Amino acid sequence: EEEARETYERRWAAIQSDGSPLKFKSIPWPTTSPPRDVGEITPAAIAKFILSPAHSRGVSRKEAIKGALRRWHPDRFGRILKRVDEKDKRAVERGAGIVARCLNDLLAREN
Repeated sequence: EEEARETYERRWAAIQSDGSPLKFKSIPWPTTSPPRDVGEITPAAIAKFILSPAHSRGVSRKEAIKGALRRWHPDRFGRILKRVDEKDKRAVERGAGIVARCLNDLLAREN
């Protein structure tokens, strides 16, 4: 799980610093192993990753969720979505929606 977190952070840094086109598989999804398709982006997989002690050392569960929400919020993620290849755009949009809804649900449970 530690390696998954490091890979996740590294991949986010890479896509934010480079403006190249993106595909579904180039998105750093918040799951322990990279999903092959939208069906593998599940609330259980997202919660396992985001709430893992390896993911959020030194911060509360609530802060970990809020940090992830800042990345996946539709307004913020829209900048990433603009760079997604047209044939993958619908799947990435759906995946990002699943992630945002799941994070909002997790946050609501923490409140």
